[in-house]
Amino acid sequence: MGPVTFSISNQTKYDLKVQASNGAQAGAVAGAGTSLGFTPDDTNITCAMRWYQDGICILQGSVAWSAGGSGADDGWTTSNIICMEGNMNGVGFSGCNEGWVELQPYNLMANGGEVSVTYTNA
Repeated sequence: MGPVTFSISNQTKYDLKVQASNGAQAGAVAGAGTSLGFTPDDTNITCAMRWYQDGICILQGSVAWSAGGSGADDGWTTSNIICMEGNMNGVGFSGCNEGWVELQPYNLMANGGEVSVTYTNA
């Protein structure tokens, strides 16, 4: 895989912590953004997206990519719904109480590229 830049905009009322499967971490307080960079050696990346209120995790979603599949999950609970809108290498995606959204083609991120997502309250 090629390098990947992952940009996140947290336009929710909750703080966000990002934990990538390679150990990389980032955070964005409510209304802020952050980004992570991944090298060609970072394959099969899953980023856990966890939202916090008063220090307590209230919701978890994910964004993931590899040479063989890509997608995102906005997370879901009945009391705290987060919506997402994003783009992986020119392929848009969105969800609001959706669960996993699989992106096509399956090899969308095989050469690396750009991933961006914006989260908002429902």
